[in-house]
Amino acid sequence: MARATTPEQDLLERGVLARLSGVDAGYKTATVLFGIEFEARAGEVALITGPAAAGKTTFTHLLRLALEPRSGRCVILGHDIARATARTRANLKKRIGYVAENPTFIENWTAFDNIAMPLRLAGLKPRDYIDDVRELVEFVGLTDAADLTIEKLSGAERHRAAIARALASKPALILADDPTAGMSPADGRRIVRLLAEMRRVGAGVVVASQDESLADCAPLSHWRMERGRLSLVKQTASEETEAYE
Repeated sequence: MARATTPEQDLLERGVLARLSGVDAGYKTATVLFGIEFEARAGEVALITGPAAAGKTTFTHLLRLALEPRSGRCVILGHDIARATARTRANLKKRIGYVAENPTFIENWTAFDNIAMPLRLAGLKPRDYIDDVRELVEFVGLTDAADLTIEKLSGAERHRAAIARALASKPALILADDPTAGMSPADGRRIVRLLAEMRRVGAGVVVASQDESLADCAPLSHWRMERGRLSLVKQTASEETEAYE
């Protein structure tokens, strides 16, 4: 007998990691987001651009379950967030990787130890994660800086460390809030390309940024946030995606 699934679980099985339908959200008496319609899929990258205070950070807070919608429907990783229990929400958060605009670290720890932190918190012993963390360090290009304390890293290197830390638990959905802020254009594009690489292992990636020029640096769908309203600007066609491979 086939196992019955909910509509939300069916969405996840079809590769839809997040779907927001008619969502309003905000803080206290202020509404920041209005009627948001959005979908994030496994193996795809979405870039959300817009000016400061447009609502991009609030949008990422919604997706990482740090903020509840005021109205509309928000389905994340197979669960309707309005009906999810506290335990379910906590478990979902473990499957979401988040890179903040200004990531925080234990400054006197090495980059390696900071990247390994989520695995240590999960109860793993060094012998269980050392090879995986070394692979992440190499993936983000921090091999020569892995044994340096975080306080000695450049801004771009800190963001690379933050990306590696976000990937340590092998999340299904990866969110980055303005990860290229304060970087040179070249470093910013490298960071987005690095995040976009995670589509190859089936993760969904959502990047929020003020930099419109990032829209052509990787295969992605480009969305624009303006005064709390989100619209699709461009969807990369399959033949364009192949050109990046």
